[in-house]
Amino acid sequence: MIPPSHSAHISIVIPVKDNPAGIASFLESLFAIQEPEDYPREVIIVDNNSTPPLRIPEGFTDRGLAIRLATCTTPGPAAARNVGAALATGDWLLFLDSDCLMTTSTLSGFQQAPPGAVAYAGFIDAVGSDLLSRYYVSQHIHWPPAAREGEGPAYLVTANALVLRRAFQQVGGFDEGFPLAGGEDIDLAYRLRRIGALAFARSSVVQHDFNDGLRGFVSRFVRYGRGLRIVKRRHPGYRFPPPFTANQKAVLVNNLLVVVQWLAMYWGYQTERRRCVRRLP
Repeated sequence: MIPPSHSAHISIVIPVKDNPAGIASFLESLFAIQEPEDYPREVIIVDNNSTPPLRIPEGFTDRGLAIRLATCTTPGPAAARNVGAALATGDWLLFLDSDCLMTTSTLSGFQQAPPGAVAYAGFIDAVGSDLLSRYYVSQHIHWPPAAREGEGPAYLVTANALVLRRAFQQVGGFDEGFPLAGGEDIDLAYRLRRIGALAFARSSVVQHDFNDGLRGFVSRFVRYGRGLRIVKRRHPGYRFPPPFTANQKAVLVNNLLVVVQWLAMYWGYQTERRRCVRRLP
């Protein structure tokens, strides 16, 4: 396999729930950056039970790019991404989040990625420069570690993940047993690694809006922890990470945030375990 030689081989798939402003901002960033000759094949936006139902803002559907709006009533971004992937016609599926913005290298960066992989992990930067946004980037929260030294990523993060469509179909897509945003991308990556290699696409960059405050920070990692418990059930060899440490250039607040982050994940991991036990007959 070789990475896409042109953006026209890429179908962008974005699940969204109750974030019309995020979709508008994403489309604005896309059209501000991409020339028509560099458009992706299509953008597929999947409304996952938004209230009110999502609509594509006026002014975006007449610019020569196919923008499709689909609906998914099964809760969770895993199910919504599967709906979008089923509609896609590109050779490659680029999974992004509704709170992401395009950069000049989002699409072109994959053309510089090494060949031979069935999926690529792109880089995720922050939109803002506030304390929490800087923390996400400096701690590489959404930049997966290498599986082993000198190898590709251990998993994917679906805020910027490119997957060969036929490989996605071969492994059965996302596991819809993940009801929230968290863990479903790790599970997909583990299954993809059984049929091919994963690689980094360091030149592909998106910007992610992390401007949801400390409460959003905590709830995000509680949700991730719950997803990791499901990953553990699907992949018994998975091990929950040990307590985090701040990087060498960390300021005092980063040393506090790594503790909050890990404890929130651990809480989600343990409470999801108890919920599973209660559901057993």
